Amino acid sequence: MKATTVRFGEDLWAMLDRESSRLGVSAAQFVREATIMRLGMLAGSRGDPDAELTIADIAARASGRARFDEVAKALAEPGRLAALHDTALLDSAPEEPFDRLARLAARVVNAPVALVSALARDRQFFKSCLGLPEPWATRRETPLSHSFCQHVVAAREPMIVSDARSDERVLDNLAIRDLGVIAYLGVPLITRQGHALGTLCVIDHQPRIWTDDEIRLIKDVAAAAVTEITLRGDQHSTPQTAASKQPNGG
Repeated sequence: MKATTVRFGEDLWAMLDRESSRLGVSAAQFVREATIMRLGMLAGSRGDPDAELTIADIAARASGRARFDEVAKALAEPGRLAALHDTALLDSAPEEPFDRLARLAARVVNAPVALVSALARDRQFFKSCLGLPEPWATRRETPLSHSFCQHVVAAREPMIVSDARSDERVLDNLAIRDLGVIAYLGVPLITRQGHALGTLCVIDHQPRIWTDDEIRLIKDVAAAAVTEITLRGDQHSTPQTAASKQPNGG
C-alpha cells in the first residue's frame, strides 16, 4: 500500500473536516472516496473495458461505504431514537450504578478502558467512561468519526477487534489515533423492546486476543447495564409511555 500527502488551505480543510464528520468517517477516507469516484468517472468516460464497476460499486468495495450507510440508517431509526429519548440517558450526569459496571468490566478482563455508551444519530455519549484520555473524559462524548460502538449498535451483536489498525471495519476510525483504541470488545445494550441503544465495551491500547471467557464476562456485565437502563427508563417514563411498553400496550 502506498501513501501520499495532500495539503489544503484552512477554509477547504474546515469544509472537508465538517463533511467527513457528518458522515462519520475520517478526512483521509473522505478524500480517498472522492478520488475513487473521480477515477471511476474518468474510466467510464473513456469507455475503459476494465472499468466494469459502477462508481458506487467502486467506492463501496474500496472503503465500505455501503456499510457506513447501513450504520447511519440503523442509528437514525425512529423507534430506536424514541426509545433512547425515553431513557433520558443522553447528556445525563454520571451515576454510580453505571460507573460500577464500567469498573467491573475493566477489572474482569484487565482492560485500561471501559465505557457505557449511548448512540445518538450523530454522536456517541458516554454514560460512564473509565480510563478515557482528555479531553474526551471531560466531554463524555465523541463524534461518530471516533466511534467503534456505532457498528455494534447497527449490527446488534458483539464486535471483537484484536488490532484495529489492520481491521478493515475500523482501520480509518479516528479513535485509533485520538483515543488509543487498538483492541476493542463491545456488546450491544438491547432493551426488552428490541432497541439497541448503545454498548458496554472494553478497550486496550495494545493488540490482544479476547478469550471466550472474557467475551462471556462482558456479555454478563452488559446484561446488568441493560437492567439499569430499564430501571432508569421506568423512572423517567410518563404514564402513557409506561403503558405503551407493556406487551399489549396497556
